[in-house]
Order: sequence, then structure tokens, then C-alpha cells
Amino acid sequence: MNKKLKLYLIFIHISFIILFLILFNNSAFDINLLNLSFLLITLVFISNFSMFFNSMTEITTSMNLPVLATAFFTLNPFWVGVIAAIGTIELKSQKLGFVWYKFLFNRAVFFISASVASIAFNISYPYIETNSFPFLSILFASLVYFILNNLFVFIVINLANNDVNKMSLISYFRELSKNLITSYFLGLILLASYIYFSKVLFVLIIILLFIIKDFFYSRLQQMNSYTQIIESFLKVIDSKDHYTEGHCERVAKYTYHLCNEMNLSRAKSEKVISIAKIHDIGKIYVDDHILSTSDNLSDEEYEEIKRHTKYGYQLLKDIDLINDELDIILYHHERWDGKGYPEGLEGEAIPVGARILTACDSLDVMITGRSYKPPMTKEEIIEEFKKCAGGQFDPEIAQKIIELIKDGYFDDKFKSEEKIKELELAFDY
Repeated sequence: MNKKLKLYLIFIHISFIILFLILFNNSAFDINLLNLSFLLITLVFISNFSMFFNSMTEITTSMNLPVLATAFFTLNPFWVGVIAAIGTIELKSQKLGFVWYKFLFNRAVFFISASVASIAFNISYPYIETNSFPFLSILFASLVYFILNNLFVFIVINLANNDVNKMSLISYFRELSKNLITSYFLGLILLASYIYFSKVLFVLIIILLFIIKDFFYSRLQQMNSYTQIIESFLKVIDSKDHYTEGHCERVAKYTYHLCNEMNLSRAKSEKVISIAKIHDIGKIYVDDHILSTSDNLSDEEYEEIKRHTKYGYQLLKDIDLINDELDIILYHHERWDGKGYPEGLEGEAIPVGARILTACDSLDVMITGRSYKPPMTKEEIIEEFKKCAGGQFDPEIAQKIIELIKDGYFDDKFKSEEKIKELELAFDY
């Protein structure tokens, strides 16, 4: 543990002690045992059995805040802090390995965040909403809780890793912001059921949320399985064709930028990018000699290479998890002018994902070169896309690629002029 981290932990614990003593003296004996017990038990249960979000960024958000929204309304700041500190203890993680300073830090952070948020609620409610339903006051308190809790955690993570990135704080909160919005509206629903109906309805809503959570988890597991299948196929492709090792992964990265530039929906973009990662999977059926040769291919060998699009399509079409958008693999060598293969489709008859992949696939060949062709410079690639727009490439997509190149998105991929001249001399030799 470094010195800065130790000082930060000391600051948090001192702040906790001061706040605890102040609130204890002012409101420790102002308590409704029924509300306290009910909310504490609910929070303990939720903290141990319901992680509602689990994103690819590995950020998890529990349903603590929705329950605390009811606590803001029904309890004073001291007891809100107490149930937040105690109710968020995850029993499973304690069994796996107890680290005392982490445990104390988490308890202090939850107490401070929840009690200060409760104070914010108590200050704002009489002025903003008087006797009406506390929409804005709950929002204000939720924001205070969200900012404090996550800021404390963000700081400790950065101090522990000695890796402070000035932009990472913005990215961190941006990723979590969607969770705040969901937690706020869930909090309003739970609070309304608690105030206007009964604790029974409160519990029933939580049970319903558990059912929804299970649906999200099953979907997440399906997405993880999909990713694992894609990564496995990617390894197979690289092991089969050593010269183009990493080609599919690079094409997927170019595809990511191009999909963003074309404003495709997130769902559509994810499918196109995933397929891009394995677009050459059909090459596993092509003879190794044909893939590795640096000589000119015979007509028969070239026809065999061209079959890899059909091979890939046939291989994957019966796998339910990845059989959506497989036309991208089948048609990624079609041309805008209809002179491509396997079916000679023309213009917009070619699926947009295949048109994107055609451009990105060709871009990687231009950047990295092949056994029969040296890499091209940035300027040469731009000219090539201008020349082939309306022929090999969709004109709109060709223009988008040119804009991305000019904006510097692929600058780290281009070889230096000196390196290209060396490679050209090697090819001439």
C-alpha cells in the first residue's frame, strides 16, 4: 500500500468518525424500528442476491440506491447511513477473503455517501416539494449519493493502481450514468409502493425485479458464449493462415470505426464487427499450400480461394448463436459494380455489412501488404479508394473510409515511407 493511498484511507475514516458522531448526537434516538428493520433486511438481501447490471466494462451496480431512496424519505440521515453501511455487506465476498482495510473503507464510504445524500434530501424537500411526492428531492439525493460513492471508489482504485488518467473520471461516470437513471426510477416506484400501498407490494416489486434481473443475466451469458465462440474461431483462422495472422482482428477494428461513422445502430454494429472478426473462417477448408504460396495462383487454385466465402457460410449457418447476419461472410467479396463473387451481386443488393467489410478487408491488405504486394502509403490508399469508389466499393463507404484515414484514425497502422521503400525493393528483388 503506497503512502498516498494510506493518507486517503485515513482521511476517509476520520471523515466517517466525525460525521458519525455529529449525526449520532443529533438524531440517534429518533427512530422508527419497524421501518429501520424492514429496510435493513431488504438491503441485506438485495446486496447479497441481486447485482442488477454487469457490463463489459466490469462495472457492476446493485439495487442499493432504489432501496435507499425509500430510506431517505422515512429515516433520518444517521440511520440511513447505518443501514447503508451494514446492509451493503456482501456475505459471500467476506467468506472468499476478508481484507479488513477494504471492509472498513467500504463501510465508511457507504455511510458517508448515504447519510450526506439523506441530508441533501432533508434540506431540499421542504423547499422544493413541500407535501407533494418527492420526485426532485429523491433525484437530488440520488445524485449526491451517486457522485460521492463512485468518486470515493474511483480515487481509491487510481491510487491503488498508481495510474491516474485525467479523462478516465469522465469515462467512469459516463459508463455508470445509465445505471443511475435506472436506479432513480426504480427508487421512485419502490417509494410510491411503500407510501401509498404497503410493504407487501414493495416486496412484490423487488421480486419482479429479480425476475427481470435473471433475464438480463441469461442474455449476458449468451453474449459471453457468443464472444467465446468468435474468439475460438479467430484463433483457428490465425493458426491456419500465418501470413495474414491478426488480419481478421485488424479488420474488425477498422469495421468498428466505419460503423460509427455510418451511424449504424449499436445492435447492427456489434453484429457486423463480430462477423468481421471471423470473416475468413472458410479458409480453414482451403489447402495450406494455396494459402501460403507467394507464386501466382493457377485458375483452379484461385477458384478454390474464392470458395472460402461459401465454406464459411456453410460452417456457421447451423450455429444459432452466430447465424444472424452471416450473409456478410458470404458476400464480403462482392463488388459494387457486380464483378465480385460468389454471386455477382450489384450495388445495394449487397448487404450493407458486407459492403463495409469489403472496404475494411481491402484497407488492411493495402496497409499491411501481402506476399505478392507491398504495403501502400497513406496517400496511395486514399487515391486507391477514390479510384475504386463506384467500382469495387460502395461510393459512400469509400468516402467514409477516406475521411477516417484523413482524420488520423489509422495512423498507427501505416508503415513509414522508409519501411515501404525497403519492402518494395525486397519485392523487386
